[in-house]
Amino acid sequence: MSEQQDKTLLSFRVHDEFFALDAMKVNHILEIPKITRVPNTPRFMKGVINLHGNIIPVVDLRVLMGFSETEYDNDTAIIVITPDDQQDSSLGLIVDMVKEVIEADGIEMKPTVVDMEESHLKNFHGTFSFDNQFVHVIDIEELVTAAEI
Repeated sequence: MSEQQDKTLLSFRVHDEFFALDAMKVNHILEIPKITRVPNTPRFMKGVINLHGNIIPVVDLRVLMGFSETEYDNDTAIIVITPDDQQDSSLGLIVDMVKEVIEADGIEMKPTVVDMEESHLKNFHGTFSFDNQFVHVIDIEELVTAAEI
């Protein structure tokens, strides 16, 4: 069974895969600033950043999804999302490259379940094909729950 997607999505690359999330939940896209490490946190939690006086936790999506870590380069970015439209619940996501905004009006999505033991994300909204690439749409609520582990 497929589902119709009627949102504006922000697409990005993590490892060799393309992902997207609801662009309306994105507050900022940043170059990698100084990240302050927080002791005794999971490996995927890279630390916190100061963004306009707000402390934002930062998660490396590569590690959260079970991919190997890599050095950050000029394409690496932090996407700052606010899941519940509340500034105090913002979360920074390190991605390998921000790609583009996709108007997903009427795009057909197939359900997706991840079966990687190393991945903390198990469910996605679905997968669709765009520009000859498969794009997996991340469930932001699932992402926030996984990052709180």
